[in-house]
Amino acid sequence: MGYINFKEERSAAYEELKKRKENNENIFREMAKDRNLDKNFKPDNKFSYKTFNKEFFGDKKDKSEDEFQLIENIDILCGKFLECNFSNIRFKDCKFIGCYFEKCNFKGGGVTFDNCIFVKSDTNKVPSLNIDDNFSCSFNKCNIYSKFIGCNLIYSIFEECTLTNTNFEDSDLSNAIFIKNQWKKIAIKDSNLKGIKVVKTYIEDLDFRDILKSKLDEKSFFDKIEVRKKTRDEYEGLYMVYETLADKFKENTLSNNFGEYYYLCNIEKRKTLRPLPKAQSIVSWATCGYGERPEFTFISGIIIILIFSIIYLFSGIIVEEEVIQYTFREIPSITLRHLNEAMNLSFGIFGGVGWNSSELTGLSYIIENVQIIISVILIGLGIGTLTRKIVR
Repeated sequence: MGYINFKEERSAAYEELKKRKENNENIFREMAKDRNLDKNFKPDNKFSYKTFNKEFFGDKKDKSEDEFQLIENIDILCGKFLECNFSNIRFKDCKFIGCYFEKCNFKGGGVTFDNCIFVKSDTNKVPSLNIDDNFSCSFNKCNIYSKFIGCNLIYSIFEECTLTNTNFEDSDLSNAIFIKNQWKKIAIKDSNLKGIKVVKTYIEDLDFRDILKSKLDEKSFFDKIEVRKKTRDEYEGLYMVYETLADKFKENTLSNNFGEYYYLCNIEKRKTLRPLPKAQSIVSWATCGYGERPEFTFISGIIIILIFSIIYLFSGIIVEEEVIQYTFREIPSITLRHLNEAMNLSFGIFGGVGWNSSELTGLSYIIENVQIIISVILIGLGIGTLTRKIVR
């Protein structure tokens, strides 16, 4: 059994999403009703507490990043942006508090967010001791081509969005939720991903460009990636994403999480291999789950015992001075007693405990040697895999 229960993690993420949406909606209504709750901010008159529908912000002509329109040091509170377009804009030192972006496009030359805040953590209610609002922003069905530098995106919601050529640098994404997204060429650098939930998201290309280290913890969750095209290129892309995640968890000394994504990496990698390496990979998967599934060794051991039980019935065994040796034509007439004797013999050989009620014939001694070699290797793999899991 894997260390990560993907079904439970997925369910927990959806439950958290539901609670977070309810929290955001409640605080949104309260702040819209009582403007005294925003006393720690200076709401921008143009954008705050307003709804924008199908409006364009920025410059329609594509520009280089250093030519972007600059919007600096403003607080945008409880703004709703519906089917709006943002292009060639640089937001610097801005606060987006409780904003909703619905079916918006961040396109053209892109949009940069430099040292921006997307959450209101503290509360203005009384009592306030040890109470946080965690009033975050939501992006729903948006197309995002952006760069987030030094941004606070904790508790943010990205739902059914497409993120393309988007970078997160020195940003805090802790407890952010990404659900039913599509990631194309995402780069992350020295960012906080503790508690992040990435659920039912198709990731085509993920790259960590750390100089220091992006942080993950036991609560960080990346869901399995659904296979869509079933092509060699897709399988290569998927296994590289899993490999990237595995390496990053390992770097954060999260060995169990590393093992899970390492296992998924090898599952996808196997689909890209040539026949001989693929056969070797299948054996590694079946016998120990690439070193991550000790129960696979137990199952393989049972299968080996059953297979050799059948073989011994054809190669010959001696039970109470009676030679038992079936031919292929006699398969329907195999008795339960003879099968039981063969299984006892096979089990004794596999476990190295010997046998007492049966004896081997000449050919069966050769087969016994083969089974002993297989059993020694399999038991060694099982002990090694189990020991590693226990040590973790």
